Amino acid sequence: MVYKKLFDPAQIGTVKLKNRVVMTAIGTGLPTWNGEASEEMIRYYEDRAKGGCGLIIPEFTRVDSESGQCNPNQLCIANRKHVRSIERMADAVHRYGAKIFIQLQHGGREAPPALNGGKQPIAPSAIMNKVSGLIPKEMTVDEIVDIEEKFINAAVNAQRAGADGIELHAAHGYLLSQFISPYTNKRTDEYGGSVENNCRIVTEIITGIQKKCGCSFPISVRINGSDFIEGGIDLDYSVKVAKLLESFNIAALNVSCGVYESAPKMIEPNYYDEGWRKDLAKTIKKNVSIPVIAVNTIKNPETAEKFLQEEVCDFVGVGRGHVADPEWVNKAKAGKEHLIRKCMGCMHCNKSVTLDKALSCAANPVTGHATIIGDEKLIRNGEGRSVVIIGGGSAGMQASVVLAKRGFKPVIIEKNSYLGGAGVLAAQPPHKTLVHDFIETQKEEIKEYGVEVLLNTIATIEQIKKMNPYGVIVATGGVQIVPDIPGKNSKNVFGIEEVLMKKEIFKDKNIAVIGGGIAGLETAHFLCGDNKVTVVEMLNIAGSAMYPTARNALTGILKGEGVEILTGHAITEIKEGAVKLKDMETQEFIEKNAEIVVLALGNCPDRDMNVKLEAEFEKVVFIGDCNKSGTFTEATRSAYDMAFVF
Repeated sequence: MVYKKLFDPAQIGTVKLKNRVVMTAIGTGLPTWNGEASEEMIRYYEDRAKGGCGLIIPEFTRVDSESGQCNPNQLCIANRKHVRSIERMADAVHRYGAKIFIQLQHGGREAPPALNGGKQPIAPSAIMNKVSGLIPKEMTVDEIVDIEEKFINAAVNAQRAGADGIELHAAHGYLLSQFISPYTNKRTDEYGGSVENNCRIVTEIITGIQKKCGCSFPISVRINGSDFIEGGIDLDYSVKVAKLLESFNIAALNVSCGVYESAPKMIEPNYYDEGWRKDLAKTIKKNVSIPVIAVNTIKNPETAEKFLQEEVCDFVGVGRGHVADPEWVNKAKAGKEHLIRKCMGCMHCNKSVTLDKALSCAANPVTGHATIIGDEKLIRNGEGRSVVIIGGGSAGMQASVVLAKRGFKPVIIEKNSYLGGAGVLAAQPPHKTLVHDFIETQKEEIKEYGVEVLLNTIATIEQIKKMNPYGVIVATGGVQIVPDIPGKNSKNVFGIEEVLMKKEIFKDKNIAVIGGGIAGLETAHFLCGDNKVTVVEMLNIAGSAMYPTARNALTGILKGEGVEILTGHAITEIKEGAVKLKDMETQEFIEKNAEIVVLALGNCPDRDMNVKLEAEFEKVVFIGDCNKSGTFTEATRSAYDMAFVF
């Protein structure tokens, strides 16, 4: 594709950027416990700068050592002692011609007491937080002035560290956003009651930074185009905020949306299309003359270019796209878009950080772990020796790429006529095209590395012996779990593969999907347009292993389509036209009409060949679902780890 704008140099204030791609802030969990940039964090941003990004805005950086912390391992710039590590990070980014803005943040009412010495959260008004259930302490004017000074001091520290500018985080329901939003600010003094008063804390911080750092030090402000909650910021209100902030000579506006109470709108799962919120940024851009950065769930460089040409924004914010592939920009610029590992919207990155772990990514097992398993750590001792990989799913393909990088000659043996394994099934339901794209990218990668693939081939011991491999990697996936109940072999009982691959097509049927995990819910989504669907789940919550925002988005869609989600029930018998279920709480039995029954109870490892392979070959390893059933994340990471040390 020809990019007319994406790679054009452009200015934010006094800072010239080599292109219009901005890596927007995403929490990584990679800083040290005391808020310094760890070596892994520095490497993480260095890789993205090396990958071609024009401006990098690292994760939200707290301005106060005593309050406002939101993550256990959160970057901090409250004190001069934090300057040195941020300087190292800035130096690493500058080495590749990228620029860096430090995003300054205080959590306000979203800061958990457990991370802040047990202190009650602070906020503009003492309004209960519906997410945490806590009532914050209303700040006094003296406390507001103190926080302003901490933001100003943090900006001075960022400038001292060599940052090219700063960004004030006044979005996503954190402290500055809480003041701006009429939903959380009910004050009647000079810090509330009007747009000007609600924004006063921000404008006073801006003025203070300009006084201390000089007017040539760029200030970007991240704002919400909408809170997506009743009584909060809407687009009309946001336009007024944008105009007001512009009048204080800031360098740019970074438009986002959503708060914790509307979390799926803030960090969207795959059920939201690229650009679904572009009107927020486009409207704000029409009303200001300073540059507008905007995040719009961008996965593809083509979409980024389109939005620039449509004047949705001046700079495209690509956050999770860079989590998935640090070379997002370079690959696009080189015309290798087909090799970009695109974000699948699975929410694993967010899940990993909220579980207090280092950032990780389903599409890229190296993310957050590059200092341990980056390419330079690979032992290149393959010497052209062959390695047989049984199974061409995501795990098998990932392993083949790592082995090829190490100098081995991997050969994939796949029983089906296609590559992708269980991922092909996962790509069939609505809103799962990103999974399809990921599989296609993996297929392009193995072509790039010259991996030999044998399709429509059943692997046998004799065949593998003839290939005289250095070792064998088993990636045969799992086999469907079928409950041992009466009627399990009836003609009206099907597995998800038969359904999702359209080997059986149903219309105007009563269908019971047994199993309310992600596979069951997505199969119900696949079927519900033409049928009446009931999902039966033994646990008290469907999709229990899914990240909450993804689960809530999907279950909301299903309920809107008329799908009944029956939790707390286990199947005990399949009859003609009905299923017999047991209420797990009352132990009572009920029957539900079901002309068709689809089993979606998950997989167990396929270990049919394990013993024979281990008896015949010295080096045999097992990866993906054939070792332990899991998600894309477990598949790609186990494949990388095993091929890394094979």
